[in-house]
Amino acid sequence: MKQVAFALLAVLALAGCGKKEDVIVAAADRVTITAADIDRDPVALLPSAAVGILKLDAHALYQSAVGQRLDSMTKARMPLPPSAGYEPTRDLDTLYLGLYSMSGADVAAVAVGRFDPQAIDQAANGTTMTPLGAPLVRTTYAKQTLYVSRNVGFAVLTPHTALFGDETGIRRALDRLSEGRASHDVPKWVDDVLGTPNAAMVGAFNFVGQAPVEGVMKNLAFLRGLQTARVVGNFQPPGMNFAGTLSYPDGQTAQTAAANIQAMNQQLQSYSFFMRLAGIGNPIQRLDVLPQGNDAQFVVAVEQKAIEWLLTQAADRMGVAGTTVPASTAPMGAPAR
Repeated sequence: MKQVAFALLAVLALAGCGKKEDVIVAAADRVTITAADIDRDPVALLPSAAVGILKLDAHALYQSAVGQRLDSMTKARMPLPPSAGYEPTRDLDTLYLGLYSMSGADVAAVAVGRFDPQAIDQAANGTTMTPLGAPLVRTTYAKQTLYVSRNVGFAVLTPHTALFGDETGIRRALDRLSEGRASHDVPKWVDDVLGTPNAAMVGAFNFVGQAPVEGVMKNLAFLRGLQTARVVGNFQPPGMNFAGTLSYPDGQTAQTAAANIQAMNQQLQSYSFFMRLAGIGNPIQRLDVLPQGNDAQFVVAVEQKAIEWLLTQAADRMGVAGTTVPASTAPMGAPAR
């Protein structure tokens, strides 16, 4: 995933509502979307045809050892200077992350929490450097104020809800909003997964018809033929724990996938000596997989050091990508304001 995957907690909000309800969008066809509409249904802001949607309970995440490591990495890559007054561990409640294959690996996300919009706007002076090594620049796109540092963009919509993503993801989400198309159109099975009670993390993935993703999936045997995936997880010891269902077109494919998962785990265990030398230890503490009909149901526990190693590798690959946007130049092809 692009660098936005570890800059995704840089979210913000707009000044508080007045006595009258704020109208965020008044489209040409008289469709209106208010602040209350946006706060009520964050998922409706995500572009359609997502490869996957993840929902994270930020409080559960940041109270864990994995979350503390992720927090330090996020702060090093946030598109916000310290003067914005934003603290993810304090200000973020829930994160909805949409993954797409629009022009590669794209991200559009919605964050819900408590923010200081005035401090954020003052920080967008085009000169104060963010941890990304570039200033935060204020511009306009789809009639919304858009803040950008390098290729990470975000727009504050209400005092409690913000959109953010990479260039393609944020544009698609803002287009959807400005045209009055921000309606709840995810399939019911996705809603059922996202509505899992008391879950620290849930994910719903649909790989059918996603040509760019299908090409990548061929590299892992158990992903071949995979149609949908449902995942529920937490951040408890040994690091992260997942349970879920992988759905295939027929029972034989599901059985083959389950066998491939077990074989992959055994192969991974054979490298345990080398992984211990790298300070990772045994990454998979538990793996159970059982084919049932067209599904392969699984439970997996991943060791904390392995997760930290993966996060570090991802961060090193991302570095501080992109090119610095001069303060006088509008990012994303939009005119500066």
